[in-house]
Formats: sequence, structure tokens, C-alpha cells
Amino acid sequence: MLDIKTFWEPRLRGANTTAASKLSGWFSGVTPVRGFVEPALTIVEGNPAVARLLIIAAPGAVGKSSYANALAAATRSVVVDLAQTSPLGGNFFKGGLANAFGPKALSDAADGKIALVVDALDEAQMRAGPEGYEAGLLDLAGIADTPSALPTVLLGRALAAEDACLLLTANGHDACLLKIEFFTDDQASQYLQEKLPLVAARSRQVESAFQNHQQVFRYLAEQARAKLIAVAGHEKARFAGYAPVLDAICEFALEDGGLNPQAKIAKLKATSQIELIDSITISILEREQAKLQSQFREKYPDASDSTLSGLYSVEEQLQRVAFNLFGGTAPPYPELPKEAYYTTYQDMVERFAPQHPFVSANGVASNPVFAAYIVAWALKKSGQAELVRRAVLAKPNLMSGIFFELYDRQLQTEQDAKMPLADVGILYQALNSQIIPGQRVQLEISDQESDDGAPEIEVNFEILERIDPNTREAAPGRTWGPYSTTPDTILELHSPFSNVYVDAPITVQLGDGIIQQIGAPTELSVENLLVSAKQVLVQSGGADAPRELQTVALFAKEMDCDGVQTVTVRDAALSVSWPGAKAYPWNNYVVEVPPAADEDVTFLRRRLRKILTAFRSHSKGALVRLAAKIDHSRMTKDARGVNLVNKLIEDQILVPFDAGKFYQLNPDVMGKILGVGYHDLAQSRFTPESDSYLSDVLAKAKS
Repeated sequence: MLDIKTFWEPRLRGANTTAASKLSGWFSGVTPVRGFVEPALTIVEGNPAVARLLIIAAPGAVGKSSYANALAAATRSVVVDLAQTSPLGGNFFKGGLANAFGPKALSDAADGKIALVVDALDEAQMRAGPEGYEAGLLDLAGIADTPSALPTVLLGRALAAEDACLLLTANGHDACLLKIEFFTDDQASQYLQEKLPLVAARSRQVESAFQNHQQVFRYLAEQARAKLIAVAGHEKARFAGYAPVLDAICEFALEDGGLNPQAKIAKLKATSQIELIDSITISILEREQAKLQSQFREKYPDASDSTLSGLYSVEEQLQRVAFNLFGGTAPPYPELPKEAYYTTYQDMVERFAPQHPFVSANGVASNPVFAAYIVAWALKKSGQAELVRRAVLAKPNLMSGIFFELYDRQLQTEQDAKMPLADVGILYQALNSQIIPGQRVQLEISDQESDDGAPEIEVNFEILERIDPNTREAAPGRTWGPYSTTPDTILELHSPFSNVYVDAPITVQLGDGIIQQIGAPTELSVENLLVSAKQVLVQSGGADAPRELQTVALFAKEMDCDGVQTVTVRDAALSVSWPGAKAYPWNNYVVEVPPAADEDVTFLRRRLRKILTAFRSHSKGALVRLAAKIDHSRMTKDARGVNLVNKLIEDQILVPFDAGKFYQLNPDVMGKILGVGYHDLAQSRFTPESDSYLSDVLAKAKS
């Protein structure tokens, strides 16, 4: 069992708290977070009993930092919070030990007297860039590999943790990858028991009520969680065993005056997890409104019901919390019939707003679920969406693991709503905060034709599951979409990303001004491509990814990449095409796309490429796709595309199986008949054989 008492304490025995740190982000003598409940750890790969570097992965907001502090407190280890330190680089840890705790600290670490618990790998990866990140991790590995040194523990989100494990093992270091699980039912109940008194202690009134009616409050919290479990289905763990959701339940249970659990439970008539979270959130906002209205009526008994109903509405509270978190334009006060009303109400709001349950004392969101709710609402309803987008990009922790579903719910409340392209990158990032080791987020954007013939752009998201290397199978992934969007905003993708497929007349912007990492597989075929980075790094999608998927293709009609100084490609194939692409540093990766004989062949080239490169990942293997996805009009477009699919099946390039539910792509037959491989199509490298094949499809259809 990989718990702190029986596993970590023996493995890190001998560590000792050092002197106070002199460096930002380096901490000794840490204490565990109050109310900490230890989650379970499971092994992803490696042997934790002998590994020198133990890497712990978890989705966003699951509690990595709480675990790091609890582990360090129990083992007298040093915590290095990479979100607060200077960016990683060469000699970061060796120099950091000496600068934080004195010159002797480095030899103490080598002698097994200091153990390091390193938190926030994901933030370090984004801040340092690949070279600094790798240099820093290898510097750390040098300390851990000293024969008498204690093992080192690292924590981060799934992608950063996997990258760290791959880097360290590839360089000959003994690393092990673990993951934090969501709370079990028993752990979640314990978490509620520990958290409720801590939440109650924030208010004397609530604390007094809690002391007098503990069982009532505990019953209410457990009943709310039981309701959540009942509707959660296969996503039960992520909603009923997720610490931020449990925190939201505590806030809901401990609203002032909330002593009637049955009345509250009756309000929770949700039919899905997100609807329940929405009900809990709205219930808290309505309670805040009732509290202010009650105080206002005490001062002005003659105030009419219509006047009271407009005070501190749910909408106004959301506006004020959003202003608190993101800035921008302060929300106006409602129109009131008397000047005295207005003055009193303004004073009340100024007292209530800083104490709002969605905002903590230091002006940040009090809970990741509430933060996600506010972000989702503000993007769709506040009228200041661009301001919110900038805030989210600057503070990724504003998004929790359920932001995507909350945004989707907001979108569904609008008639004929479209998803702005400017939100797509944020949603892709949000899904990446959900995943565990082995999973990947796939984003597909393609231009379609609506029923009335008007152009339309479609967005689809999917979480791909790990493919078992032995069976070549994986559990079915979760999918969202299709969503409709328009090209009037810009799709922004920031470092790092992979499994992104765009074939649409849109503008895509990459980079944060310093670096852009692109993982295979990725294909961008767009109208405008903007790269705001000095360095572009193209790299493999992972050691276990099939060769066919180690491709990155960037095609654009117009390109702005003047600031790019270097392009580095590692274990992947890069191809680019745009006017002026033959200039340094892109010139080694340019592909020439010869013109087709006519428009019909051009059309079928696009269909052929789209159909065959769609065989990327599915539960039956890497080169298998659901037949329904290939046969869909989004893929074939018209009769010409249908004829092409039929011809591919006839020639056994596509082979139906499992009663026609799936198609399997046969790359050997494809190469023999078409004269192109998967890589060639991904790079739009057509041949005379492939064009002749497409001409035959057209001729057969006409005959």
C-alpha cells in the first residue's frame, strides 16, 4: 500500500528539517493542510520500491499540493514549489539547495539527510520551456542518483508528469510514475467530516449553529453527496470523489440559516452531475441574496417586494464576483426608488462582496468549482469575454476539472448558440486538466456545409484512452460535440499541445512569445497561421505511439512567423507549406503540393486525406475507426465522397469488420494501390498513382 505511513516514511527515513529557506518557493518545516485526507496512490509504471525518482500525477485540483505538504510534514522533507521559484534550468536544484539552506545542504542531500518533494511540474514546464525544463530535471536526477541520497518525489498534472518520467528514463534514470486517485466513498465521507468544521469556523454565526446542530449539517452534506452519486453514472468518482466538489457541498450545507436539510435536498432535482453542481451553486447565490434582502427589510420595512426582488440578484452577484476575479468594468447598481435606498444598498454590497462565499480573503476564488462556474458564466454572459480569456490564460488554476461541462451547460442555455473559436483553446486546456496518465485530449475542427448550403465550422473534442500495447485495445473515450462555430475570432493554442486536427478557413495563433511546443500527431490546414514564439519544438507524441501518428503538418494560405528563430524536431516528421516557407528556419521541412488536374480531383484529394488520416485512435486499435464516422456526410460531403469510400472498401484499403461497425485501414494495400503512405497523406504528398485512382473514382461514377 503506497500510503504515507507505511511506504513514504520508510523510504524517506533519515530526512531532517533544515534551517529556514532563503529562497522563494523552497520550504522546510512545512505543516499539512488542515482537514487533509490522504488519497490512494496507484502505480502507472515502474517500481516504486526501488525507483530513485517517484513522480505523482493527478488531474487539476485533485490535491497534489496538499499531498505534497502532508508528505513533507510526515517525512521532514523540503518542499520545492516550482510555481513560486525562478524558472527551471541547469544547476537549478544543486544551486537552489545551497542558496536556500547554505553550502552544506548539497552534501547533506547527497548523504541522505535532506529529501526533496518537488511540486508543480506542469507550471514549471510552461514557464521554463523544454531546454530549461529538461536541464532542471536532469540536475535533480543527478542529486537523486547519488548512492546514499534519498529518493526524490515530484508532482504534476498528467502530461507534465508523463513527460518528466519519459525524459528521466530515456536518460538512464530510475523513475516511477504513480497517480493520485479520486476519493473513495469512505474517503469522501471522511473529507466532509473534516472540512465541515473548518468551513463553519469562518463565521461566528455559522460556527455556533454548527456546534449546536452538527448532525443536521453533516446529514445535509452526506445527503447532497448521496444525490450526486445517484446521478453521476460512470463519472461518479470525478464528481462525488473530487475535493472541490466536496468543498462546494460543504459551502452549500453551511449557509447561514440552512438548518432544514429536507427543504434543501428537495431543491436538488438534478438529472445530471453538472445540473446538481449548478443547483448547489445557484442555491448558495440565492441564500446570499436572501441574507442581504432580510437586512435591507429590517432597515426599510416599507420597501416593496418589487424593490427587494431586484437587490443582489444571482446575476448581479455573478457580475460582482467576476469583477473581483478578472477586473474590467464594475457592474452598475440597480435603479432604486429612493436615494436612501441606494446609499444603504451600496454600503451593504460593499460589506457583502468581499465576504462572498465564492471569493477568499485574498481576492481569489475560494474553490475551483466556483471559479470554473464563474469563468463559464462570464465567457457566455458577462459581455467581457475577452477580458476573461486573458485572465484564464494568465491564471490556468481558474479552471478545474469540470469547467468544460459547466461551459457546455451555459452554452446549452442559449438558443442556436455557437462556440466562439476564442474559447476552443481554453476548453481544450480545461479537458487536459481532467486527464490521467495515458489519456490524451483530441481536438478536431473542420469546415462543413449546412443543410441550406451555407459554410459552417464544426468543433469536436474527445478524450482518447491509452491503447494497451499487447491487445492494441483501449476503453472507449468520452466525446463532446459537434459544436458550431464561426471564423470571426482566433483559435489560440498554447504550449504544449498535441492531437489537434484543424482543416478549416480560420486563423490560428500559437505561442506565448517565447516558445511553442507541438506534439505529434497534429495537423493544421488553415487560412492564417500566426506563430508568436522565438523557438518552435516539434516532438513525438510518446514512445508508445504508432509510427503513423508521429507526424506534424502545418499548412496555411497566409503565415506570420517572423519572430521564429529556431525550429527543432525530435522523433517526429514535420511538414510545412505556405507562401515563403522556403526561408530559414522552415526550409528543411517544406513540402510541395502539386496542383491537381481539375477541381473534382482537388475535391477528392481533400476527401481522401481527411478519410484516411482519420484513422488515428479507437478502442480497437490505432488504425481503426468507427464506420459511422467515416460514412458520415461530414466526411464524404457529397456523392463523390461516398463513391470514394465505396471504392476504398472494394479495393480493401478499408476493411469492414465487427459486423460493419468498424473500418480498419490497411496501410500496405494503401501504399501499393495509391503509391502513398499515411505520412504522405498527412503531409498532402499526392502522387500520379493517387490522382489516377481518384480520376477512376470520378469516371466510374459518371459511367
